[in-house]
Amino acid sequence: MSCLVDIAKELEAVKMGINTFDSAATELIIRSAQGNLRLCRNLCYGSLIEACRENKKIVTISHVNGVLVQSHWRSHEEFIKQQIA
Repeated sequence: MSCLVDIAKELEAVKMGINTFDSAATELIIRSAQGNLRLCRNLCYGSLIEACRENKKIVTISHVNGVLVQSHWRSHEEFIKQQIA
């Protein structure tokens, strides 16, 4: 839950509404960050960049997934399995 509070605080600080992230995107960010606030923040920033690249005002689950598929977001084990396959 602290990740959600962190997202809300960051959005409030830059005068953006909590509705900047749709509910599915928020849920995926929280699940993926696993309570790590730094990961939460970085995933939010990356997702915002993905949305900006598409000129969208709302971050969706596809934007979050666009960040999560990048190699540095995968665990070491997942990365090795992907390299072997």
